[in-house]
Amino acid sequence: MPVKLEPMPPCSGYEAPAAAAARSLVESTAAAPKAFLTHCEKTGYAETGHYAETVRLWQKMAAASPLAKLLTIGKTAEGRPLYVLVASKDKAFTPAAAQATGKPLVFIQNGIHPGEISGKDATSMLLRDILITKRHAALLDSVIILAMPVFNADGHERFSPWHRINQNGPREMGFRATATRLNLNRDYLKADAPEMRAWLRFFTTWKPDFFVDNHVTDGMDHQYDVTLDMPTEQNIWPSVGAWSKETFLPRLYERLEADGHIVGPYAEPRDPSDWSKGFDVGVIEPRYSTTYVALWHRPALLVETHSLKSHRTQMWAHYDIMVHTLELVGAEGPRLRALISTAEREMAQLGARYDPKSPLFLAGTWSSAGEAFTYKGVAWHEETSVVTGQPVRVYESQPVDIPTRLFRKLKTTAAVPVPLGYLIPAAWTGILDVLAAHGVEMHRLKQPTTVTGETYRLTEPKWAARPFEGRVMLTGVTAKRVRATQTFPAGTVYVPMTQPAARVIFNWLEPEGPDSAVRWGWFNTIFEQKEYAADYVFEPIARELLARNPKLKAEFERRLATDADFAASPRARLQFLYEQTPYYEADKDRYPVVRVIEPLP
Repeated sequence: MPVKLEPMPPCSGYEAPAAAAARSLVESTAAAPKAFLTHCEKTGYAETGHYAETVRLWQKMAAASPLAKLLTIGKTAEGRPLYVLVASKDKAFTPAAAQATGKPLVFIQNGIHPGEISGKDATSMLLRDILITKRHAALLDSVIILAMPVFNADGHERFSPWHRINQNGPREMGFRATATRLNLNRDYLKADAPEMRAWLRFFTTWKPDFFVDNHVTDGMDHQYDVTLDMPTEQNIWPSVGAWSKETFLPRLYERLEADGHIVGPYAEPRDPSDWSKGFDVGVIEPRYSTTYVALWHRPALLVETHSLKSHRTQMWAHYDIMVHTLELVGAEGPRLRALISTAEREMAQLGARYDPKSPLFLAGTWSSAGEAFTYKGVAWHEETSVVTGQPVRVYESQPVDIPTRLFRKLKTTAAVPVPLGYLIPAAWTGILDVLAAHGVEMHRLKQPTTVTGETYRLTEPKWAARPFEGRVMLTGVTAKRVRATQTFPAGTVYVPMTQPAARVIFNWLEPEGPDSAVRWGWFNTIFEQKEYAADYVFEPIARELLARNPKLKAEFERRLATDADFAASPRARLQFLYEQTPYYEADKDRYPVVRVIEPLP
């Protein structure tokens, strides 16, 4: 039985001076009709409302304003409806109508981790200031807003004061994972959860131009009330990444700092015990929201307010970031939409011709090319832990600025040429279902077709010791690309790479991708040997094999002489020769998906 305790929320030793005033929040509440106040405001920022209460408020705003419509986009595993509110001055409440306006679509997502819920409350206030009090109605002159109150609605309703031990409020909050204990922010590419399938249908239908994902980060105490990250390197199309890095982020930083926020990059220290060694920026795998959106050539902003600051301070940061983001994207709308269209066209051109000398990024790690950076920390000292007996950090309240290095550039660790498309045997229905969930264009061969293409021999597989997000991942494999000509039966699925989803397809079907179907264990059966040779049956075959093939016999004898483990293992010796016979399963270790490198006949 757990010991009975009162909740002991932590708090930061330092908050930005402007946080005490939180001017934007105070002004918003002062202007609000009582009927449109959030639960959070009513409780002095001590609590957040339940899902149904939040939905009722958003329904009330949509009913009161002709410029808003609340859409149901799907259901959770427990059957709760998922919603997105569309706010449009043009009353463009369908994807076609919204695209026809020419305005950029900004998708704001909240509650993927429902304990990190300050974004939901801040978005409720901002929508009220756009639709009801009209204090920020002018934002709709140049953008269309798509706002999701809570993504993980089932997790949101697991209210408890005992979630998020590292966070300073609200008094009760939801749980990080879904009802089936999946972390949605690891699910974007593999799409296991029904919530994610609903999200993907919405995203791929509406195709927003800019994405905001509101979070609250754990971690060490520091001065920052918010840290930010965006894909800007090889994990997004170069021109769009350059816009994010050179235009959007500097202007956002400038405006936030003018509001009194202390803002920095979302980064982790290379050595937690020595900050002078530098900080690595962000995450890069497409299992995460912002990197997944980047596969569609869209800028994506990860907002991480600080868990040790008060819930009110977190909301203040979220609110101001969203206002400035909508202003900046609205001002840059025509340019941004042109950059996205160009990126889609250039990616389609890359998929229209096979160039073995032009590999596309799949995976990377942070390079050693850093830049000067001043980390805004908080002073600390060490005490001896009563639990571990080891030093434990105790933060103080004095701000300290530490000269160090910031590492944001990527070093590519995996890249392969883009094929014209992929051929997938019809039997692999799970793989096809995931592609369909991502809105991928596919068609089936109407007759048997002979194709020269490339596939992989996958050897030396290594699996994780424990499951991760419900799957046992392949942590390592040797992938050798081989060329072959084969005939595919009618019904085989062809996935062309001349489509907007090309980088999604590429990351899902290339084995070396960190979130590929191979890595997530969807193809584990290809590594399993299904038949075996009994020793007494195989003995005469082995003797005949060695007698007929002097080269094989020499290799067998060399292995016996040089590999003690092999020589001592009757099973390994038998297996070695068995694999040289036609009896051995030809499709074992062979990736069944084929890279098409010549136009289909």
